[in-house]
Amino acid sequence: MSVLPVFSTQYFGCIYFYHCIIQHTDILFETQEYYIKQTYRNRQYILTANGVMPLIIPVVHHSHQEKMIDKEICFKEKWHKKHYTAIVSAYKNAPYFEYYADELLSPLLHPPTNKLFEFNFLIIQKVLSLLNCNVHFHFTKEYYPNYEKDFRQAFHKNINLPDSLKIPYLQVFSDRFKFQENLSIIDAIFNLGPKVKTYLDSKSQ
Repeated sequence: MSVLPVFSTQYFGCIYFYHCIIQHTDILFETQEYYIKQTYRNRQYILTANGVMPLIIPVVHHSHQEKMIDKEICFKEKWHKKHYTAIVSAYKNAPYFEYYADELLSPLLHPPTNKLFEFNFLIIQKVLSLLNCNVHFHFTKEYYPNYEKDFRQAFHKNINLPDSLKIPYLQVFSDRFKFQENLSIIDAIFNLGPKVKTYLDSKSQ
C-alpha cells in the first residue's frame, strides 16, 4: 500500500482541495473506487448574482456500482455550454477573468473526453499549471479501504476549514453577499490572480 496521500478527483476542485494538494510533491489519485453521488467528483460551486450556485456534471448510470475510472459523462443536456455561460456571467467582471478564462474554461467549450475521471484530471492539471505547482501524479491500480494519508472523503460542504482559508478576499458580488468560503478554485483564481497560490499555500491544517 502506498504511503503517498491519496485523493479522489474533483470537477475543477474546491479551494481546500488545492490547499491540501500543494502541500505535497507527489500524490496518488484514486481510480478504483466506486463512483459516489452528490460529491465534488461531479460538481463545483460558484458565486453568482443570485448566490452560490452548484454546477453539476450529469453522468450515465450503467449500474449501481461503477468504478470512477469508468464513469461516463452524459452530454444529452449540453451541460458544458450551460456551465460555461454561468461561469462567464458570474465572473466576467472579476479582475483576472480575462487573464485565465480561455485556458481554464477551454474543456467546457470542447470537452476532450466522455470519462469523468479523465475530464476532472485534465482540469486539475490545468489549474496546477496555472498555479505553477510542480506536483507529480500517480494512480491507484487496486482499491484499498484505508490509507495513512487518505483525502478521498475529506471534502464536503460543511467541512471545518483551516483558519487561513476563512480569511476573506474580495469576491465579485461582495456588495450583495458575505464572504463565501471554499468555492470552486476558479473563484479564487479569477478574483486573486497571481496571489492565489499564496492564499492557498498555508501550512495550517
